[in-house]
Amino acid sequence: MLRYHTILQKVVNAFKNKKHERCNSTSTTYPHIFKDLPKIQCSRVSSGLTVATEERKCNNVCLGFYINAGSRHEDDILNGITYFFQHIAYKGTQKKSKTKLEDEMSNIGPKFKCFTTRDTTAFYVECHTEVSMRALDILYHCIFNNAYAEPEIEIQKDVVYQEMLEHDKCPSKVLHDYLHSSAFQGTPLGQPVMGLSRNLYNFKPATIRTYLSTLFVPKRIVMAAVGGVKHEVMVNLAEQYFRSNDGLKCIKSRPNRYTGSQIVYRDDSMKVAHVAIAVEGPSFCDEDKICMELASSVIGGWDKSQPGGTNHGMRVAYIASSGKFCESYKAFDFYYEDTGLWGVEFISPRNEVDDMVLTIQDEWMRLCYMMTDGELIRAKNEMKTKIIINNQSTVQACHDLGQNILRTGQHNNLLKRLQAIDKITSSELKNVCDKYIYDRCPVVVGIGATESLQSYPRIRSYMYWLRL
Repeated sequence: MLRYHTILQKVVNAFKNKKHERCNSTSTTYPHIFKDLPKIQCSRVSSGLTVATEERKCNNVCLGFYINAGSRHEDDILNGITYFFQHIAYKGTQKKSKTKLEDEMSNIGPKFKCFTTRDTTAFYVECHTEVSMRALDILYHCIFNNAYAEPEIEIQKDVVYQEMLEHDKCPSKVLHDYLHSSAFQGTPLGQPVMGLSRNLYNFKPATIRTYLSTLFVPKRIVMAAVGGVKHEVMVNLAEQYFRSNDGLKCIKSRPNRYTGSQIVYRDDSMKVAHVAIAVEGPSFCDEDKICMELASSVIGGWDKSQPGGTNHGMRVAYIASSGKFCESYKAFDFYYEDTGLWGVEFISPRNEVDDMVLTIQDEWMRLCYMMTDGELIRAKNEMKTKIIINNQSTVQACHDLGQNILRTGQHNNLLKRLQAIDKITSSELKNVCDKYIYDRCPVVVGIGATESLQSYPRIRSYMYWLRL
């Protein structure tokens, strides 16, 4: 503890003596760069499906279906069924066998991929513009006219089971599962995406088909495309694919409930401790989301393989590297339709866990009251850089477009997103951090050598400062 406070005082003095100059914002300094941004178009067809496109002057395109379906929409018995479906999605359709389908995919050369989260499932394809319509047709039939072949389902059960075993060997992935199960205990949002191994026995062709017919309905789907594609063409295809949604009943998301709590799985055979500490954050649609994303950039991330010694822009990184409190750390955030999780995870030697938790909590308190303009400028530049880099990729841009339209019904172009970041002031960010962090009950998860991880009451007591 004495070593921690000594290092902390040195850092505070260094920041007090440092002079910061405000830099010009990107959006006002270089307006010519953003003059010809691709136009984002959005339409809703008669079936209720939403079509969103961003036409670019390029020869490649990413097309995908983004569906409001995930583990939070599943019941206990069928938890994991949405994740399981992505394993059989590209294994045959009602009119094409697995072999014929794989040959066709191989001949035209696109990359068919998918992912599932707690509230979103996406099936997408990367391809050349010339074969984009053919690739989209294959993608549509794989999802909505799947073969549900029983032999293939039995094969994929073994595949998923092996993935579950590998998943349990990764402390970082298990940490996030524990984090959700603790924070949202007793609610569907706490269920793991992969589900439980015992549920695999419940997955039959008829069960999968019936359950997905209530999830994969037009009103819950966004068909997104970024690249060399016309919006009118996508709208016409959507009208052909989804002619009607009569008789289909949607599953509504069940309410969540956040609970400040702690889960510790102590294993002294491990040399380090994997720890995460988080608070309840804003929802995906909340105006405070961008401020909390910026707060994550202020904290940043670090690992001991990075060069530069103790010379780091992030205060937590400086303290962690100087005091050797951890081997790595990173800020994380999860945003859902009605809630979120915002926090930090780290890997620490067994005797330094307590000091690292205190370092993080002290930084959280600084975010609420003592953050400097220099830190804010650095975080803004880092956040804008990440947005610009992601926007260069048609795949990442398609994911952003599809998920934003699915969750909020709108998507701002690059210029507006950068301007929104520039408008955030230090006082505004402090107020938002105070709202979500200060004197709030955290959720704490530890795996491994956690002997020095303090009890929950003590960790909770450091979520506020006693001061005049």
